[in-house]
Amino acid sequence: MPKRATLLVLALALAAGCGGGLPADVAQLGYVNRQYRFAMNVAPGWTVRETGGTAAVFLMGPQAADGTHPNVNVIVEIGGAAITLEELARTCRREAEALKGFRLLGQESRTLAGGRRAWVLTFEQSSLGQTLRQRQLCVLVDNRSYIVTATASPEAFAAHEADFEAVLKSFRAGW
Repeated sequence: MPKRATLLVLALALAAGCGGGLPADVAQLGYVNRQYRFAMNVAPGWTVRETGGTAAVFLMGPQAADGTHPNVNVIVEIGGAAITLEELARTCRREAEALKGFRLLGQESRTLAGGRRAWVLTFEQSSLGQTLRQRQLCVLVDNRSYIVTATASPEAFAAHEADFEAVLKSFRAGW
């Protein structure tokens, strides 16, 4: 093989390996968690912290005018009891309804950009002593439940709703 052709093949092989075997739509996202197989965009100015606790990752936004920090966390449950998205949606809603001061603001089915179906629940609750607005994205892939929760005070939620939606709409799981 001529030297130029060998260099071209080597360059193509290296370029193909840059995504580390990730699908193109996943590799381009701002945060990728290979261990739990999910990815999403992160709003500019937000920090990302992987945790060893219940949440696999925690995103924190800049401090809001009311002193709170809008945030997003992703909980991954492996081998959960839910075997359909509808069951997962019912479980998410039942758990939210158990919170002090629960008030349902909306719920809907969504298809994420990657084609995966999801359920979204928006509500307010006051279990921590102050009213918080939350939007949960529930996704089921094989035996994994992904629950992505955006949280802020009602005022900060309104101010950061576009950031929250950018994260939720970009979410990919189970590639």
